[in-house]
Amino acid sequence: MAMLVLNEVFAKTWAAFPGNDAMPQTEFWTDVIEAVKESSPEFLFLAEAYWDLEARLQELGFDFTYDKRLYDQLTSNQPAAISHRLLSLPPARLAASAHFRENHDDRRVASVLLWPEHRAAALVVAGLPGLKFFHEGQFTGARRQISVHLGRRPAEEPQPEIAAWYDYLLTALAVSAFWRGHGQLLAPRPAWPENPTAQNFALLQWEDGAGEFDLVVVNLAPHDSQCYAPLTVDGLAGRHWQVKNMLGAEVYERSGDDLHRSDLYLEVPGQGALLLYFQAMARLRPA
Repeated sequence: MAMLVLNEVFAKTWAAFPGNDAMPQTEFWTDVIEAVKESSPEFLFLAEAYWDLEARLQELGFDFTYDKRLYDQLTSNQPAAISHRLLSLPPARLAASAHFRENHDDRRVASVLLWPEHRAAALVVAGLPGLKFFHEGQFTGARRQISVHLGRRPAEEPQPEIAAWYDYLLTALAVSAFWRGHGQLLAPRPAWPENPTAQNFALLQWEDGAGEFDLVVVNLAPHDSQCYAPLTVDGLAGRHWQVKNMLGAEVYERSGDDLHRSDLYLEVPGQGALLLYFQAMARLRPA
């Protein structure tokens, strides 16, 4: 609850309490963070923050702040709102956010969402720039929310489908450009006029070196959706690209000239989640 000691918030909280103390000239967090970073530069500050004060705390020096708004939108299944908000955030703000789909304060995701919804939301969290936070037990589909004050809990058998998918996802991410390359949100383009389903997509492109890149594609709606993905990687044209779904068995080939000219067409079933790995095959010969 890091925002509670911001000067303005503190003053409003205790406005009715007797006292004549003047508001401090500096912020508590500015003084603390500067002092700690001076003695321990590697120390990381993560703020549990709400009330749309995340940007303010980042300005004061926090390395990361909770992205609770994304959590709430994923829980209430708001595809268009998720896409709009993520695309509207400044890249630096997004990169300094801690994204999560489950934490100790709320019900387990496996008890709240159906597995396709859970899977789609988890891939969005994993694919975003910034800090990725996964709760203990999330990878095995734990369903019981236990108070953090307890020293023990009932044993739960892992849910095989969920555990296998997370194993597959983490294995794929370990060999991809995720978390070490440059991540960028892409704005989906309507597949055709009067088709509003492009707003249901989260598209996250990661690039780390020439000749290969990765693309997360998530349709957050419960029905089929279509869009064009405007890829922005350097050297896209003039090559053939092999496209492999790292979370499935599908393999495609695409012309870089077509991708550069017309973007990548996507048609994805409801709550579909793809991790696409693009690898350059060869440069096209001049006509």
